[in-house]
Amino acid sequence: MSRLILIFFFLFSFSYSNDIYKAFAVAIYDENNHGENIQHSKITQNDYNGICYTKIAIFGKVSNNSKIDINIGTSLGNLENKIPLTNNKNIVIGYEYTFKHYTVDKGYIEVRVDNKLYDSKVYVK
Repeated sequence: MSRLILIFFFLFSFSYSNDIYKAFAVAIYDENNHGENIQHSKITQNDYNGICYTKIAIFGKVSNNSKIDINIGTSLGNLENKIPLTNNKNIVIGYEYTFKHYTVDKGYIEVRVDNKLYDSKVYVK
């Protein structure tokens, strides 16, 4: 019986090996810093054609080898900036990433970390 519990615990620990527990799009804005918070939106209020920026929040431990992909339709974002997010005791609990998109037309914002989809609920027009 103890062997069965040990095997179950071993398999359970590998099934939850991902250290990221939340990742989502926070904001989108254009070249002139006109933007909007998109956390609780299904569709953007403004059109973001051409060049725009997205802010993404990722909570948990992100390794340096993690592949973070942010797409708006067919436009792939390029990493511009990374800022640590801390709690009230100055412990890093996540990071805020800023991505620049060059050829945005329209489509859903997709937040992927290591090819796992975390967020795709906001449509950019």
